[in-house]
Amino acid sequence: MIKNILLFSCACLITLGIISFSLDTAHSNGAGAPTGNTGSPADNKTCAQVACHPGPATPISEVFTSDVPETGYVAGSTYTITATVSDPALVKFGFQISPQNTAGTLLGTLALVDADKTKFTSSANKYITHKSTGTSFPSHSASWSFAWTAPATGTGDVTFYGAFNFTNNNNNSTGDVIHTSTLTVSESLEAGINEEIDLASLNIYPNPVADQLHLTYYLSNQQPVTISLLNLSGSRITVLTNETQQAGSYNPSFSFDEFATGVYVLELKAGTQSFLRKVVKL
Repeated sequence: MIKNILLFSCACLITLGIISFSLDTAHSNGAGAPTGNTGSPADNKTCAQVACHPGPATPISEVFTSDVPETGYVAGSTYTITATVSDPALVKFGFQISPQNTAGTLLGTLALVDADKTKFTSSANKYITHKSTGTSFPSHSASWSFAWTAPATGTGDVTFYGAFNFTNNNNNSTGDVIHTSTLTVSESLEAGINEEIDLASLNIYPNPVADQLHLTYYLSNQQPVTISLLNLSGSRITVLTNETQQAGSYNPSFSFDEFATGVYVLELKAGTQSFLRKVVKL
């Protein structure tokens, strides 16, 4: 009888320990989400998982805003990204965000603008998340901002992946809801205005183009010039010109007969700088 009571007591203690561990794991995220829980293709998870928060994670829209212009980001420029969530029934919120490609590579550079409410989850500064002082919002809405410096020319579209925890602040995970959302910003195709090329003389026509594409530009001095055709992902399809050119006016033509109908990017490099322009093939 005594042996049975002892066995029962041990089982109870183990059960309580497991429950306590699960609750403590969920509670510990009040100071920031664990690394790699944005819901991105590479992360492939959020905090909607066993011993953390109830699932599944559901997507929502209109979370992100930014000051990236409609024409797209310019490499090396810094912008402000803001995530705002709200729920009239909930008062505590958390998040994790990371701009990545599908392989999980960080695109651009993140920087804190509100260290009282946000922090990084690792020394690589790949993930930004909430601090405990940035979770409680009696107004039933929360907003976090951070700085993002755009990556190198040719990176193409950048997607910010975010996961967000909506809670009722009842000191356990019951009632928590995990949501995901994304923001995709395009790269400016008219970035890198250069000193070697007289921009006023640069022209590409006709656009859209059916068979022959014409360019006009003026070089202020001798420069190595490369003209390439890229796809919208930034991959080079073909090199149309690769030579050193003397100062003066140029008016080359290129056949587009062999290219399929669609949208391309024409890249003109002179010296160390480049000019990008969308070209539509009919």
